[in-house]
Amino acid sequence: MNTSGRSTSALIVLLALVSALSIFGLVMLYSTTAATFGEQKLKAQCVWILAGICCAFVIHKIDYRTVGAYSHLILLAVGLPLLYLAAIHIMWRMGVSKSLIAEFPLVGDGATKGAFRWLKFGNRTIQPSEFAKIAILIFLARYYGTCPPYNNTFKRGVLIPMASAGAVVGLILLGGSLSATVITGSIVVAVCFVAGVRLRYLLVPLALGCVVVATVVKYNPERASRLTTFRNPEKTKESSGYQLYLSQLALGSGHWHGMGFNQSRMKENYLPEAHTDFIMAIVGEELGFVGIMAVLTGYLFLVGVIFLVAGLAADREGMILAYGIGCSIGLHSLINIGVVSGFLPTTGVTAPLISYGGSNMLMTWICIGFLANILRISQMATEDAERDQHWSTSHQPALVGVDGLAMLR
Repeated sequence: MNTSGRSTSALIVLLALVSALSIFGLVMLYSTTAATFGEQKLKAQCVWILAGICCAFVIHKIDYRTVGAYSHLILLAVGLPLLYLAAIHIMWRMGVSKSLIAEFPLVGDGATKGAFRWLKFGNRTIQPSEFAKIAILIFLARYYGTCPPYNNTFKRGVLIPMASAGAVVGLILLGGSLSATVITGSIVVAVCFVAGVRLRYLLVPLALGCVVVATVVKYNPERASRLTTFRNPEKTKESSGYQLYLSQLALGSGHWHGMGFNQSRMKENYLPEAHTDFIMAIVGEELGFVGIMAVLTGYLFLVGVIFLVAGLAADREGMILAYGIGCSIGLHSLINIGVVSGFLPTTGVTAPLISYGGSNMLMTWICIGFLANILRISQMATEDAERDQHWSTSHQPALVGVDGLAMLR
């Protein structure tokens, strides 16, 4: 099968996997929220999915290299709302009154779980840190895709791109979201590694990131308690380990085949955030180990197909962008499952395409649009190359031997 055929097949498999996970997410969301929210959450999620599909379709028609040419402006555009939320979070930490904070536009009544992560538009909320991830990926793909010789120097390969992406990551941290900071920073390092930056150069930002995270955790008792209680939540099930204890109880209740669809007990106002960060616990309770493994297999195949898209990309920029998207979706999936099962400390990370949440759903579909665009450009490049080769072959001058030349004379 030629490259054009592989691109078409990869696109079909990609869309099939994304659609299957999205539909499965809607079914499980209905099961999780019907008793407490009716159809409210389901309808809202459908709106976000439709909005994401529309965005993906538009992005599919725009050359990703054209978008990459404006990567600095895109990075600035996502940095401004993050700067706004970071400034408000700093004022809140300094003791500014809740009533004064509420006077600022788009922040609502104040911090949510000790952080300012969302901009509120009436009943809708947008999480800028989610869109910062794709903005950073576009920027890094453009930078490393157009300047590959610079990868072997510390200044050009690490300092300049890390300073730009690190500024956005720092704003996410100042907004109070440590989990989003760690995930985004990990994606940045992974992209730099894929781009060919020397490993010893990456040790500097890695060490700096570890120091910053350790310092933040040390001076925040709530975050520190998560690191000490997640391995044995039963001891703190009345306090910090409550959510994780119920999550593990739900997973254990499901056994191999689950209690049956819509038969969960933990979703009945027991397990907090059951429809967002901990929806996989309900999947395990209702569908059992088999259901959890089916979802994990779906994620594994999805990330594999995304890496295949990277291999089919027409240029270095598309390859790096696709690899970055694969790392982002794969890391979100891994961390969510790890948190729900107690393998990782409790933090707010959604399951891509399954958990309830507009920003993550919209961002994921935007990423799918970029992947489809990468495949479309790859297919066009292959067809152009084949057309040029065919024209070159059909228009080659005939080679006439000595005898033939004599006959022509």
